[in-house]
Amino acid sequence: MKKVIFLDIDGVLNTERQHDRCVEDGISPVDGFGFAFDPEAVANLKSIVENTGADIVISSSWKLWGLDAMQRMWTRRDLPGEVIDITPNTESDEMLLSIDLDYMDIPAIKGREIKEWLTTDGYEVTHYAILDDLPDMLPEQESHFVQTDPRIGITKEDANQVIEILTK
Repeated sequence: MKKVIFLDIDGVLNTERQHDRCVEDGISPVDGFGFAFDPEAVANLKSIVENTGADIVISSSWKLWGLDAMQRMWTRRDLPGEVIDITPNTESDEMLLSIDLDYMDIPAIKGREIKEWLTTDGYEVTHYAILDDLPDMLPEQESHFVQTDPRIGITKEDANQVIEILTK
């Protein structure tokens, strides 16, 4: 039995609140991997992992650094859980550049990449949840989706909702 969290980073772990705190405290919000993650959001992710045993698949644009870089970041930042994979990057630059932002015609790119991962990954996934600040999912993924507030990232309420999705 395999439980998986599809995890976005910006607006989920990398929050506006944390960036503001760093600026106010006069410390650099950036390390060798990018912006420092919000400790409260990280603590809430830890709660999810501890209560469900779920592994993590990065669905964020940060995945473009590659799986090895994501796993190194996870280790060096002492983040909870294990990053087992990244979702495929299925959209061409041409398609992305053709999206009409005036009409927000965003065609569930992340949702399609998650669906592709679920159908070709080789793992026997029995439960999955998606944490993202943008509702870029397919209709059949809505019951697995928890949308975060990009200012504060994963809240206790979000964590509880993900735990419920992964344990029912």
